[in-house]
Amino acid sequence: MYCSSFHIGKKIDNFANCATASQATSADFRLNPHELLTTLDEVNVSNGNPTWRRLATISWVGVLLCQVAVAVTSRNIGKSAWWLGPESNPQFPLVWAVPFLIIAAALVATLRPRKHTIYIHLTGVVMLAAVATGDVQDSPGVAMLQYVVAGIALLVSIVSLAARP
Repeated sequence: MYCSSFHIGKKIDNFANCATASQATSADFRLNPHELLTTLDEVNVSNGNPTWRRLATISWVGVLLCQVAVAVTSRNIGKSAWWLGPESNPQFPLVWAVPFLIIAAALVATLRPRKHTIYIHLTGVVMLAAVATGDVQDSPGVAMLQYVVAGIALLVSIVSLAARP
């Protein structure tokens, strides 16, 4: 009996007879297919592609800096975003943090990739767009900038697909 697949016509009845002591045994091939897929998912998730993950991380930091620029710019022109509030009556500090917490969650998801990372990114994009929608009525220019940041976050999410395990 031959263990190589190159010997056409030879039927292998038991793979364990062909394996050496350092290779697998027949018990290793009686795994539940669901267990095998779980194991493969864990291997893929833990490795990922470090180069793309670094690029995605740098991109999410860029999105964070863009959001800071929107906040500073909106204050400087006198049309603060709704989550900042006017300088005379600012919002509660926890409300200030909302867009930054959204981006921070996406950044953490990029740094610790799992198979659901893309869903976290896309949820963050939708939430950033929802934050921008709050400014459409009072300050459309600031809302447009926030929509641009949400669009950049969408592009970063697409790039993050390459970093996805």
